Amino acid sequence: MGYKANVEGFEGQDLEVNVSFWTGSKLLVNGQPAPKGAKRGEMLLQRNDGRQVVAIWKQQMMGFDIPQLVVDGKPVKLVEPLQWYQWLWGGWPVVLVFVGGALGAIAGVLAFTINARLFRTEMNPVLKYVVTAVVSGGAVLAYFMIALLLALAINS
Repeated sequence: MGYKANVEGFEGQDLEVNVSFWTGSKLLVNGQPAPKGAKRGEMLLQRNDGRQVVAIWKQQMMGFDIPQLVVDGKPVKLVEPLQWYQWLWGGWPVVLVFVGGALGAIAGVLAFTINARLFRTEMNPVLKYVVTAVVSGGAVLAYFMIALLLALAINS
């Protein structure tokens, strides 16, 4: 999923943040990956005035949310933060972490991550809650089905 970044001093440049569950966050400058900086996790960006500045990622909500981009020490707002009730509605499958061990953790965290991404879409607001409820219910159902199949396989 891509998000446009409007950063002071970079007018006319196309700064885009691509976020992927599998590969993490990537900053693209005019369609190309941002050059790596001197330290781990740093990226070097060139402002319109020719000055080079450092950009870094700052994780949000334990890595479940879109990371915040910090350019030259100033945070860049990529998206509006989710409201507390959206975190509660989309995050309840994480309860599986406490009752389902590793399998529950995988199902709960995956559902929570998908739900957080769904709340960021341009979908109809009511439909967002319906779809996230289906994702959450599907995660719980999938957990119980896989746990039952594993239990049957182990006991046979």
